[in-house]
Amino acid sequence: MTFVYRPVVGVTTERLEIDHQGDKLALWQKYSDQTPKQNAATIIMAHGFGGTINHALLRYGDRFAEAGLRVILFDYRCFGQSSGWPRQWMSIQRRHEDYERVIQWCKEQHTCDEHAIVLWGSSLSGGHVMDIASKNTSIAGVIAQAPFADGKANTGSLKSALPLLYSAIRDKWREKRNKYPYYIASIGYPGEVAAMSSADAIPDDLWQQNIEANWENRITPRVFLEIINWRPGLKTKDIQCPLLVQVATKDVVTPPEPAQAAAARAPLGKCINYDIEHFEIYHKEPFEQAISHQLGFINEFIKLPLAHQRAHYREQKSAHVDKGQISGSSKDGSQAHE
Repeated sequence: MTFVYRPVVGVTTERLEIDHQGDKLALWQKYSDQTPKQNAATIIMAHGFGGTINHALLRYGDRFAEAGLRVILFDYRCFGQSSGWPRQWMSIQRRHEDYERVIQWCKEQHTCDEHAIVLWGSSLSGGHVMDIASKNTSIAGVIAQAPFADGKANTGSLKSALPLLYSAIRDKWREKRNKYPYYIASIGYPGEVAAMSSADAIPDDLWQQNIEANWENRITPRVFLEIINWRPGLKTKDIQCPLLVQVATKDVVTPPEPAQAAAARAPLGKCINYDIEHFEIYHKEPFEQAISHQLGFINEFIKLPLAHQRAHYREQKSAHVDKGQISGSSKDGSQAHE
């Protein structure tokens, strides 16, 4: 099965770099004729755990730009086409700093409306955007797709957790002694020592991941010493803007229950469930459903020129939608489904 990225006619993509703590963050800016030249509603997008800005996320960006949004995608430091050393150094705190830097940069641009900035994150970045929005009251909306919501609930079995803990301690020991990192694979097959090694951890388009994206299948496992106590889903009660949480109910990489609870906990939270695995949401019909729901969600608080044409809910498909309005999420995590 192959998934080919084809740029959308009418969408302009620009490559940018911005300074950040001595490094360069690589940015992709997308817009269309429907996008206002000044003070445009802006969506900021970042990749997941060990990913980069590649074909899957560029497809999302094209759809948002078509609908009239200004789109900013970026690679975190040490990943993809952003600078930083050591390569593949993953840190929750540093990623939050990167995201905040891009938010601040957008606010400084006359092309972006600082009062209409939406954060978009998938997988681990779904946790980042929930965490950041719980502290940053200037955000207009948040989309968390198949998000990581609770480190304690995501540790897996003792058999799989122990090798990761050993790797994390070994890598941290090397860091303290200014030695080269001890790397492990980002994704692997069941039984392998990798950050993600469940049955649904290998995406169908793995062979494409490194095309023009500088993707590497390795990360610094020291991050697990942060992740185990990182629980962004518990912070959604402090998010003051609308929050959309899209849950893959067959997800083993990021379990669905903490994400569903995170949506219910948010004052303006909304949850949509999809009967799919973690990586399926990036392609084909699940992608079409997800992007349609995302545009419809944004159009509830930011009126987009073309959103009403694209953001219809596909009632005959596999997605189950919470019938409540954004402000009507249940607080006990229960949901009413169609």
